[in-house]
Amino acid sequence: MSFRKGVISFVGIMGVAVLLRYTIVPDEDQMIRKMSPELRADYERNKEKRREQHDAIMKQILDNAKSDKPIWDVAPPKHDGSK
Repeated sequence: MSFRKGVISFVGIMGVAVLLRYTIVPDEDQMIRKMSPELRADYERNKEKRREQHDAIMKQILDNAKSDKPIWDVAPPKHDGSK
């Protein structure tokens, strides 16, 4: 098989994979719309808490990235144990 056929095959396979991903995998809004009303209410109730946890983790990652300490010397993220 020539290099040209290999490149064309690779691009074709990757193109099909990307198209399948966008047609098969639902986005976040579609997932939320398909949830039962109880799950949707729980999702909305906990949305702000998840956002705060995410922001705290990202802040700690950025602080650790600015320090000169190696990764194994920095403190692990604080976790309260609840979901």
